[in-house]
Amino acid sequence: MTTPSDRTAAILADIQRFAASARRVAARGHDRFNDPDDDDQRRIARSLVVDLSAAADRLPESFRAAHPDIDWRGIRAVRNFMAHDYDETDEEILWQAIAVQFPIIAAALRR
Repeated sequence: MTTPSDRTAAILADIQRFAASARRVAARGHDRFNDPDDDDQRRIARSLVVDLSAAADRLPESFRAAHPDIDWRGIRAVRNFMAHDYDETDEEILWQAIAVQFPIIAAALRR
């Protein structure tokens, strides 16, 4: 039987995997991310942001409350915006989410 603690640990492991994928996208560079002829990196980034939001939603409220340094509402808001207005997504904001915010979130959750 899986305990709530086991489920939380599994979700946190998922988030760390997403962060590792985000690091790989960022490591490939801003130019490749913005390549007008190849949107693979942008599609990966969108997927990672959606996955992060879904994982964050599965975390117990008590866990989220214990980590007020993470902008849980902001994570959800970015996902909702991208899911419903993907044509209007500012790709520089998406880059910042992958290259800057993901590492910050991952580091905060490792503490």
